[in-house]
Amino acid sequence: MATVRFSDRLKETVRRKAREMFSTQVQQAKDSFDPTWGDKIYDKLFSADDIAKFNALPKWAMSTKESLELEGFFGNDDVWQTAQVKVNTWTVTDNVRLNFACARPWPHDFDAAPTGAKSSWRSLRLDFNDERWSWLKDEFKAYTNRIFQARAKEEAFVDGVEKLMSTYSTLAPALKAWPALWDLLDEDTKDRHKKVVERTTRDISDVDVDLNSMTAAVTFNKLTK
Repeated sequence: MATVRFSDRLKETVRRKAREMFSTQVQQAKDSFDPTWGDKIYDKLFSADDIAKFNALPKWAMSTKESLELEGFFGNDDVWQTAQVKVNTWTVTDNVRLNFACARPWPHDFDAAPTGAKSSWRSLRLDFNDERWSWLKDEFKAYTNRIFQARAKEEAFVDGVEKLMSTYSTLAPALKAWPALWDLLDEDTKDRHKKVVERTTRDISDVDVDLNSMTAAVTFNKLTK
């Protein structure tokens, strides 16, 4: 009877499901910023005198914004890196949308103003060396670290799954070595496996990963759904 092999398609399915296990943790880290950052940043971008003048103008005279998209800082090249990911620790891959308490006036030519920041059509970057942002640095670094820690757990888990799939060419012995792999399979593969009789296996010690830790991650994911 034919065996179920780790085809490219099956491997991609397992990888995708492995990453999906950590989607909630990663999203929670991304959502863990201080919601007051938006108004605080706005009040540092422009002087109190400028803001008073903005507010005194008729609404048609200026643009307005209800939020800003923060990308992070420029002027610091510190890097966080794993085997799969390399990013600047002072930026975020997905911009942080910071809502203002209410819509606020916004100059038509932002980059002409001495704001200590750079604006593009989609994001705002703050000058790392501008003292106006000293209050934010520690908070932002702690925020990005929470994201990186969640990503690091994801990367370590996916790397372990990759090693498992490279150790075994077929599914049955891989499942014998690590039964929790079952939760990362699609229904079609599960059905095919149930029809298979596997005769050869490799010793579990051949897999150079912490399978107990990986099993705990799968169990935790099932309990928190």
